[in-house]
Amino acid sequence: MYITQTTDNVKKIFEELESKTDEQKLKFLIYVFGLLNNNQINDKNESNPDLVENDDMNIFTFESIGITNGVCMLLLEYFTMLYNKLTNTKDAYIDNGNVLGIKSDEEDKKFESHFEKLNFNEKLDVFSEIFIKYDNETYFKDKLPMFTFAIEYDGYTIASMIKDYKNKLIK
Repeated sequence: MYITQTTDNVKKIFEELESKTDEQKLKFLIYVFGLLNNNQINDKNESNPDLVENDDMNIFTFESIGITNGVCMLLLEYFTMLYNKLTNTKDAYIDNGNVLGIKSDEEDKKFESHFEKLNFNEKLDVFSEIFIKYDNETYFKDKLPMFTFAIEYDGYTIASMIKDYKNKLIK
């Protein structure tokens, strides 16, 4: 099921995701890719690492695995448009790289906090699994229109790039 050898914490997130609606799954994608887009996935769990004066911090971005950071923004824009289509609203929009207008209930916030509590490597594993499930069209229950990656960047390739990045940090 998992391309990476991962922890029970990551497995629990995906087990819980399986029971969620496509709208809730999409909210989670928007949440985690919003964090990624704003450089908030780092090994010190800093909410604003760009303001921390510490050169020893590893911040996960698309550029750190060899993909332009613009792809993250494109995915975020796509997920926002898909959310609006799925909910039949125009509530969600992007302003300065942040998605606004999505209402999170207590269940969403509780689930997001599970992700926040993961360590850096576990968060990287979550992104790997998301790319694999998304690219294989197994992330959503219904058949939703999918944003396709360039030929050289399928889900397994991106997951492998994340794994390589993780392995470089361990050495």
